[in-house]
Amino acid sequence: MDRSLLQSLNILHIFNDGFQASFILLLPFIAQELGINLTQVGILGSTLVAVQIILSIPAGLLAAKFNGFMVLVVAVLLYTSGFFGATIAPTYLWLLVSFLIAGVGLGVFHPIAFALVAKWSQKNTRGRQMGNFTAIGEIGRLGFTVFIVQLVVFFGWRNTAFTYGCMGLLVFLFYWRIFSKRQEQIPIGESEHPHTVIQLNLFQILSNARFLLATLTGALDSFASSSLFVFLPFFLLKRGVDASVLGVFSAFFLIGNLMGKYFLGRSVDRFGNAKIFIVAEILMALFILLLANSTSFTLIILFSLVLGALTKGTIPVYQTMVSDSIEHHGNYEKSFGISLFVISITTTLAPIVLGYISDVSGVITAFHAASLFAVLAIVPAIGYIFAKPKN
Repeated sequence: MDRSLLQSLNILHIFNDGFQASFILLLPFIAQELGINLTQVGILGSTLVAVQIILSIPAGLLAAKFNGFMVLVVAVLLYTSGFFGATIAPTYLWLLVSFLIAGVGLGVFHPIAFALVAKWSQKNTRGRQMGNFTAIGEIGRLGFTVFIVQLVVFFGWRNTAFTYGCMGLLVFLFYWRIFSKRQEQIPIGESEHPHTVIQLNLFQILSNARFLLATLTGALDSFASSSLFVFLPFFLLKRGVDASVLGVFSAFFLIGNLMGKYFLGRSVDRFGNAKIFIVAEILMALFILLLANSTSFTLIILFSLVLGALTKGTIPVYQTMVSDSIEHHGNYEKSFGISLFVISITTTLAPIVLGYISDVSGVITAFHAASLFAVLAIVPAIGYIFAKPKN
């Protein structure tokens, strides 16, 4: 396999996740200047997530028909256009359209990118490649969000949005020029995956028991883990932690995210994905309970770091489960589109459900509920082990 392809995909991941996080950080400054209320801010933030859910399956179908990598290059142009649109936005409606355009570009990335990583990786190194790929996204998220805050402080949000748009445009032009020429010679991905792909429709893909179990595993894991970062500050405040040091806990959690993806991804290649997932999920449930019932400042920091590793470190693990379940027919783009559609729904529902539990019974009870879903995620993972792979 040409390593330059995965390296290029990793670079696009840095920009995709970094730009998406940066869009969210612009919202407070945009709201202040345009005078929009928090409900409208919420709609803008939800737009980026909602578009990803809607586009998950169509993105997979689009990539299966056309060149997946070049679709991602065009996606850069779309979310770059969203930044340029925000730069000159005079009204909320204009801004909403800009966010929708950006959402389309950002929303197609992960279904296609995960499929390409699976397609371009050998089975015995797929965990490492998935781990590297997902960890790279965290680097982009951390790096670009720090960068954008500094730019806004010194130059204002409109000039900052314009700067990001220019960066994205340069990335688009570079990859479009390089890889469109390469595609004329050898279509990207063709030489790396030479066997004939058995084209299946959505219903045929859904008839695969191991694929369904892998998807359900990811969905339950996502429900358990995706909202912990959202509710962590509320838990810390309840424990009497000073608001001025909340950033320290958040930083440890995010550092744990990166470490977990990197190391758990590598452990898949040595010990097997389902086994690693089950162990990680048991530990996740345990440490959620330990964190929820801890009052020690030092222990809370330690548990935040460990939970950061476990909650996000399972992503490359269950993604390799998905890829292994469909390797026999090679419909990676379609399959990852379906899988991420389901997982994105649970990611969206989780903060609503856990927020309601927090309102009714307290944030600690919400953490207990998250640990329960982590345990439930083990059930389909066990089924995945015993389900017979298709030839």
